[in-house]
Amino acid sequence: MDNYKVDVKEDVLERCVVDCERAVIIHVLTRTKGNQSEAARLLGTTKRILAYKVHKYRIDCEQFK
Repeated sequence: MDNYKVDVKEDVLERCVVDCERAVIIHVLTRTKGNQSEAARLLGTTKRILAYKVHKYRIDCEQFK
């Protein structure tokens, strides 16, 4: 039974992290008008990693242009 409680907490934490990361990416893409290279630079990551996360979170960069 204790294992179930741990799993639920981890799911909640993971969901919070995903939601926060998605929100930050959207904020930066809005600021850079959809420019993924500039957004990646501001986020301190690579364009490849950002492109992966944009795809993973199903973010449409065209909406920010």
